[in-house]
Amino acid sequence: MKRNHIPYILDVFEVSDPKDIEAVNDDPRIDRQFDSPACPLNWLLLKRSLSVLSYAGHRFPTMSPRDSVARKSDQQALWNRLNLAVPGVKLGPEELEPLAEWVRGEGAEESIGLRAQQILGRLFSETFVATPESWDAAITLVRAPRSSNAFKLIWWSLSGKVRRAKRQLAGMVNNDLSAVNAIGIAVHNLVKSLRRMKSLYSEKDLRMTLSPLDAVNRCLAAPVSIYRQATVAGELKGNQFSNSSLFILNIGDAAKMEGAGRLVFMRGSWSSCPAEQWVPAMLEGIWLRANAQG
Repeated sequence: MKRNHIPYILDVFEVSDPKDIEAVNDDPRIDRQFDSPACPLNWLLLKRSLSVLSYAGHRFPTMSPRDSVARKSDQQALWNRLNLAVPGVKLGPEELEPLAEWVRGEGAEESIGLRAQQILGRLFSETFVATPESWDAAITLVRAPRSSNAFKLIWWSLSGKVRRAKRQLAGMVNNDLSAVNAIGIAVHNLVKSLRRMKSLYSEKDLRMTLSPLDAVNRCLAAPVSIYRQATVAGELKGNQFSNSSLFILNIGDAAKMEGAGRLVFMRGSWSSCPAEQWVPAMLEGIWLRANAQG
């Protein structure tokens, strides 16, 4: 763990080792409450993320604390529903054809965002139709918490661009925040995975020899990073932390390390992704379908 610490101003741990990431995430003293006293610069980082990843006074599930009853209930219900669809989607149904077509190189390069958003949106609303406007809203949401362009951030705040993006996406999925997270945030990880799959497919030897499961394991992409914050002072793996310490878990890079693929969905933890089984199954289906027509 690397600590950046300026007393009373900044207290941030950058965590990139897979075992350290799991230790932080598993520690009950470190959570997503995000309401304990914080250093000013810590709070600026958190406030920016919370302002984007909240809607109508409620946080997205990915920013809700571990003891939230609503989060647990909603996460389990979505987990159950998606897992029921795993056997079917793994076989490469017709609905995956637009994505398989793109993997084969038959679709416009820039269309992948819309295609990925469409498949995720239909999980939550049968009437969902991805549009250039909905994809632009998703781009706004994923960039807003991380952009280092101060002028752009100020303009987005003054113009209400982020608020409009969330309102647009929420209106397309009946204000379901799990759905807004899927089509506005998680969709970008799916796009990364599909870009990797397209690269694999372009190599004839690989597409002829890789099993669907092996292809998926090479393609899965994790979020760049996630936040946790200490609720009390303590010590972890030889590192002292305060009740203001912010932990940035760099799971995007860590998940690429040998044996760390479980971090893509934080598998086995309290914050595991409900789509942990559905996404790999869906990608298997795309690989099967792409090869069947290739």
